[in-house]
Amino acid sequence: MDAYTQERLEEALSKAYNYESRAGWKAEGLSTSYIGTVERQERLYDLHVDTRGSYWYKVRIRTERGIVSEEEAIFGKKIKRYRKG
Repeated sequence: MDAYTQERLEEALSKAYNYESRAGWKAEGLSTSYIGTVERQERLYDLHVDTRGSYWYKVRIRTERGIVSEEEAIFGKKIKRYRKG
């Protein structure tokens, strides 16, 4: 894996889609690799690249309780996800 400079990470973030929307881009079955994190104020964007070269991000938030997922920061707890099927 190539080393990602902060500049390359910023560029990747500008092209990235939310990790949870991979199914809408028909990318949910592709493997991803973590490439680094971009920090903007209290938000941490964890960047991943898939086997097609597309970029995806997950958001974490720095709070008084520590670093938590974006969903936990908004709702105060993790939300259970149910799958159809």
